[in-house]
Amino acid sequence: MKIVIPARRGSKGVPFKNRILLEHTLNIIPDSLKSDVIISTDDDFIIEKAKEYKVKAVRRSDKLSSDEASVKDVLINLIKNENISCQQTIIMLYLTYPERTWEEVESILSFFNDNDAKSVLCKKEVKTHPHMCMFEAADGLRGEQVVRHNLYRRQDYPKCFEISHYMCAIKASEVNNLNKNLYNEDTFFYQIEDKIDIDYKKDLEAYNDKNNS
Repeated sequence: MKIVIPARRGSKGVPFKNRILLEHTLNIIPDSLKSDVIISTDDDFIIEKAKEYKVKAVRRSDKLSSDEASVKDVLINLIKNENISCQQTIIMLYLTYPERTWEEVESILSFFNDNDAKSVLCKKEVKTHPHMCMFEAADGLRGEQVVRHNLYRRQDYPKCFEISHYMCAIKASEVNNLNKNLYNEDTFFYQIEDKIDIDYKKDLEAYNDKNNS
């Protein structure tokens, strides 16, 4: 098993958010598994912090650190350069979920193994059903249905969920078959409660308020 932590230096929503959040994730990983951790980063600060925690940090190229690069590209590169066996399971821990616990990681990994899955993501309840959403017209005054339908009762809407990257578990051999959001038609989804995903300053403030209350 490999525990991969993507930690790019750049961030538009919260500057240097991965520096702020890194220790939240490193602190939940048991010491016995620290040798299985690989941090993919282009940030010297994070590379130095990895040394303090005795985990491996791999310097990411400029190309893989660009806004256009996907985490799938990062994984493919790591699998090749770190000689990760195709039979190994990769656990991906995004730093933007500081509420995550190792007990939850173990539960999701058990779900992955019990279902003999090739890939697992998380799912959560949607706040707005896609049947209620519209594509905005160019004039900003009209709209087009995201999902074409003529249903008017909400109880008739098909059940759906929102994907979450709270934790990802993937067989290394399956990475090439996934889309850039790390799922395909064979992916299993593990149900979680709504968790704070720190993408913007307001998310970080909400997390800090929650933990300081």
